[in-house]
Amino acid sequence: MRFPPALILLASLSAAPATAQTAAPADGPLKVENYYRVKWGGMGQFLTTYHKQHEALLREMMRQGYISEVTVEMPFTHMGGSTRWDVRTTIVYKHGADGVGAGEAYKAAMAAAKARMFPDKAAFDAEEAKRMAVTEDHWDVVLEPAP
Repeated sequence: MRFPPALILLASLSAAPATAQTAAPADGPLKVENYYRVKWGGMGQFLTTYHKQHEALLREMMRQGYISEVTVEMPFTHMGGSTRWDVRTTIVYKHGADGVGAGEAYKAAMAAAKARMFPDKAAFDAEEAKRMAVTEDHWDVVLEPAP
């Protein structure tokens, strides 16, 4: 699987020391776009599990006040080849650290929500494995406002 530059950037931000993470947009909102390219014939499986598990957790984090907006979109027209994406989720985190994996309170709240909403961890993991099996590619883009 290829890793686009934005995903590498996100991974490097997640691996950076806490001081570097908080120097990024940690004290203000942060918008992250998540792109998924789904294998042909796998969209039904992907969407069923995505809505039931992943999106449900994001909406719970929104309810708890960590996220201000979650938008899930699919393109109307067909795109070809490596430029194709099938599902885009845009998440606006209230605090940038949460969007780059550095928000400790967010991580704890997400773990608690996951355990409460999906107490059967083995079943949750099995469904996620099915979703990822039909995912051809995935990348994240951390956005910042233009100057």
